[in-house]
Amino acid sequence: MSSTLKRAAGAVTRAPVGYWNGLTYPFKGVSFVFAKHPGLVKIWIFPILITLLVFCLGSWASWSFADEIISEWWAEPEGDGFFDGVARFFHSFVEVLLSLFMWVASIIVLLFLTSVIAAPFNGALSEAVERLATGRAESPGGLRVFARDIGRTIVLELLKLVLYLAVMVPLMILQCAVPGFGSVLYSIFAFVFTAWYWGLDYIDWPAERRGWKVGERFAHARANFMTLFGFGTGVWLFLFIPFVNLLFMPAAVAGGTLLYLDMVGPAPDSGGEDPVAPPAAH
Repeated sequence: MSSTLKRAAGAVTRAPVGYWNGLTYPFKGVSFVFAKHPGLVKIWIFPILITLLVFCLGSWASWSFADEIISEWWAEPEGDGFFDGVARFFHSFVEVLLSLFMWVASIIVLLFLTSVIAAPFNGALSEAVERLATGRAESPGGLRVFARDIGRTIVLELLKLVLYLAVMVPLMILQCAVPGFGSVLYSIFAFVFTAWYWGLDYIDWPAERRGWKVGERFAHARANFMTLFGFGTGVWLFLFIPFVNLLFMPAAVAGGTLLYLDMVGPAPDSGGEDPVAPPAAH
């Protein structure tokens, strides 16, 4: 790790390495945002409202259109006979399954789009978390800097989304092409990659503020794979809790920022504009 980072005020210079250490940071993020610094609500309320809107739209679309879609290729059976009753039962069963599938698929797609739309707010939240965690003065610029960074932040989020789809789409094709083995491989690799991806995603805002290039960010993420995988696993745990998952994004942003600070340390006192090189992998 560079000597500049080691001398940074308040820096924790010993990088936390390991799955279990990374797993604790989503919980630290929850405590930081909701218990220690409730005033951050003025920043994170906007992504939450966007997420709630997306959730409502996805739920409405899936339950509203499932019946129309299934009726296009399988009309609801009519008649009073035994087999007609069995057919109606399976028709309703398939309709429920299709609705659930459409709901999950629409929520996943819309949440990825939400992450792009909410990225500027999450970047502002990450900066506020770093300022509070390190005791630094608020950076100048305010809304002007926020507006300036919107375009760059959205482009970066779109690039990360392309990366995720470039890995996951071939896995989905393999799952369909090779039943059994493909499904097992998809389930394992999709979980590991998604958890690691979330770790990379949520430490990306402080890396962006330090001017790290994309290649440097991926190199750092590979060098700390198990730590980020542990962090992403913690994110998974919260996303499986109904309703809690709708409020979890600010905690994930805070947890990722705290993890980054403990791995790298705060930026030197240079106004936050000079690029800071990532530390060498241990």
